Amino acid sequence: MSELIKLKNKASEYSVLIVEDSKHIQKQMKNFVGKLFKEVYVADNGLVGLEVFKKNLPDLVLSDLTMPQMDGHEFIAKLLEFSPNTQVVIISAHGYEENIMKFKKLGINEFIQKPVNYDTLISSLLSSIKKLENSEEESNEDDLFKELYAFKLNNNKIELVNHYKGIPFIHDASIINIEKDKIRIKTENVQVKAIRYEKDTTIHFEDKIVNAKFESYDEHSNILCLKDLVEVETSSKNRKTLRVAPDEMFNSSIFANSERYNYKVESLSSSSISFTAKNVTNKLRVADKVDIVIGFKTEHEASFENVIVHKERLSFKAFVHKIKKIDNDYSKIVFIYELSFGDRKILEKYILQRQLELVKEFKELKF
Repeated sequence: MSELIKLKNKASEYSVLIVEDSKHIQKQMKNFVGKLFKEVYVADNGLVGLEVFKKNLPDLVLSDLTMPQMDGHEFIAKLLEFSPNTQVVIISAHGYEENIMKFKKLGINEFIQKPVNYDTLISSLLSSIKKLENSEEESNEDDLFKELYAFKLNNNKIELVNHYKGIPFIHDASIINIEKDKIRIKTENVQVKAIRYEKDTTIHFEDKIVNAKFESYDEHSNILCLKDLVEVETSSKNRKTLRVAPDEMFNSSIFANSERYNYKVESLSSSSISFTAKNVTNKLRVADKVDIVIGFKTEHEASFENVIVHKERLSFKAFVHKIKKIDNDYSKIVFIYELSFGDRKILEKYILQRQLELVKEFKELKF
């Protein structure tokens, strides 16, 4: 089978972008690859080429180097920053050794000297498609990425869920690009900030819940890169009550089995409180009944813009709801309880005040 027939059989499933300022060469190239590829896009320079690429996400790119407005060097650098795994074939009259070495360091090995030898072009295109096929074999093993890709094709938005010390941040995001093991997205700046703080996020789309780790953020394009996507069963979005991390003056004690325990409080709500505890599994078990005492301060407005500070102390019964190991030594332990009407109102007052403090704290957070 000739190389051209091989290319025709394979290229019909792929799309290509031609970035070339010469109308004559652009037309020749389009006529040739148009008979082979599923879709062909063209651009007169790198600036337009970048816009066309982001809009259509072609599988391959054929690019000149010397062009107006944005040359091939800048275009390819920005392209690979946006989509690192895109296959690029460089077609240029300036086949200087330094150009070849520069692009090889970027993972680009297909460099064609003008005037174009079409046998060489066919060989380069076949090589690029082979790399695409290998990449697809890896990515197709994961049904999750297939579903995300289908979701993206319909221009649907995903939903992101994050927290800052209990304060929820939930915004939509657009999928910009999907690679074999990561996705690139755009979302609201406040959500970006929350993701950078937590170093991960929870993705909701259709009926799926996915945890993803933060990899990088490009401030110029406002694009986030997420990696290590894993489907999970639950999400913090479904919390029925607001949780907050308490302030440094908050104190608590647990009384169980004639012992008193003082653990670090991670978060609390009007119906639950969680601690980080060392070697807790040999002291407490799920469903154990305990006594908990918490102390904190609430502020109340008085006349003439004065504020009265109350020292609060609540004592109540609680049950061990969940114990989850963090590492070999530490565990997270969650207690649940039902407070009296009066105690619940006092605690809700503190939680509301703490929420306002945390919102202000988040606004001042810098990276």
